[in-house]
Amino acid sequence: MASQSERAARLAEEIRAAVGASSPESPPRPAPAGGAEEGARSALERAMRHLTPSVPEGAPLARAKRAALRLLRFVWRDQSAYNALSLEAVTALVEAAASQNALLEKLRRGSVATEQGWAAARAELDRVSRELGAGQRRAAVHSARLAALETPGSPARAEPPRPASAIPFGVYSLFEERFRGASSEVRTKQEGYLEFLRDPPGPVLDVGCGRGEFLRLLAENGIAAAGAEINPLAVAECREAGLAVEQEDALAALARRATGSLGGVVAFQVVEHWTPEATFAFLREVRRVLAPDGTIIVETINADSLSTWRTFYLDPSHVRPVPPQALQFLVEAAGFAEARIRYAALLPPEERLSEETDNDRKLNGLLFGPQDYAVIARVPPAEA
Repeated sequence: MASQSERAARLAEEIRAAVGASSPESPPRPAPAGGAEEGARSALERAMRHLTPSVPEGAPLARAKRAALRLLRFVWRDQSAYNALSLEAVTALVEAAASQNALLEKLRRGSVATEQGWAAARAELDRVSRELGAGQRRAAVHSARLAALETPGSPARAEPPRPASAIPFGVYSLFEERFRGASSEVRTKQEGYLEFLRDPPGPVLDVGCGRGEFLRLLAENGIAAAGAEINPLAVAECREAGLAVEQEDALAALARRATGSLGGVVAFQVVEHWTPEATFAFLREVRRVLAPDGTIIVETINADSLSTWRTFYLDPSHVRPVPPQALQFLVEAAGFAEARIRYAALLPPEERLSEETDNDRKLNGLLFGPQDYAVIARVPPAEA
């Protein structure tokens, strides 16, 4: 039978083993399925059971073991105190982590809601911006209409400069013959505009009518028309052909027309000879003289196609190109409705790039797009 000292030694060894099992040097146990936080809590609970060595009731030699614990308390007392403080610190860290996780989850849910709220707010802002833009456009049109009604007679004149003002009219006529093309070519290009002038609510005025190609087309289709041209040589040619053409500039021709007396006004390759101020004054005056449902057609060089810039600067009387969207805006601001852009004068295939890819088509549109465009608009119908 073991002696009392031997039993005490074995008991001390068991106590050391229990203390060692709860120390940091013990191998880590696998975390439970609940995650890192649940694993930390489980480890703390196991450690708490070993914080202070104890002898269960009914254990063999319980009285002797308790006596040995009291005798050997110097072995585990300091370790127990250290373990208790460590467990308290770790418990605080676990609680802080749990609180942080809860806060992060709350913020995550809030951020999702906030993101959805911002998306809804952005959509609403876009909608309001679109409505505001449309309202501003409508307001510009209404303002122009009111201004036209409030202005007695002709608005303040912004005189369009004479084309080729530093060049004799005879020289400029020769220039047009060489570079604008034959009358038959001009006529073919202008035939497409007849469909917009069927049954006009009054006669049509062709501003800058040149050699009178479009006036001839209108006469052949039974549409009453007259022209205005500042080049006396072109005026004489038109009159010899029996066309009603006056030698005068655009604003002078419009100023002597009564309000609402015309059914249409056309200006082919004219506005590029004017300043923006002259162009807008012209549009305002056209708006005055056109009857309800009257039509305006303004054709000019398509500055969006880079190949047209050579043509533009070839003519020494050109002042500045007018981009399609800019002219459309000015027409709307002058009080016209249903303003749209119609492109014309496509280059023949041999003067364009071969289109084998989408990039080829895009490049063709940028470099070799339609050479001309027209803005076509109408005067709003009379209110019942």
